[in-house]
Amino acid sequence: MKNILWILLFGAGCAFAQNDVVVDSSVEQINEELSAEIKSQRITKDQAEEMELNRAETYEVTSTVSVDNLEIQIAEKLKDSIMPYYSIEYNDPTSDDESFVATVTEYFGKVE
Repeated sequence: MKNILWILLFGAGCAFAQNDVVVDSSVEQINEELSAEIKSQRITKDQAEEMELNRAETYEVTSTVSVDNLEIQIAEKLKDSIMPYYSIEYNDPTSDDESFVATVTEYFGKVE
């Protein structure tokens, strides 16, 4: 059942029960479980510069559902990352597009 819920939550963006009722998942519980799986450390861009880290990858994560859903999507991407550090910048939704967007940058140690 848990795997089906994960597929529904992350594959389609939200999960629906038989009668088209949104399944109420405990976002906090999911976030706690995922944060336990994320091995990377969250830092700021300024800290990355101070530590002289190299940028590995930068990507956008978008949710049209909610900020909580955006957090879940970010955590899902980061749990498979092998990079030791990451930073997140949240972009304000515009009036034209009410989606929630975050820019995630992953870093690795400085090359000597």
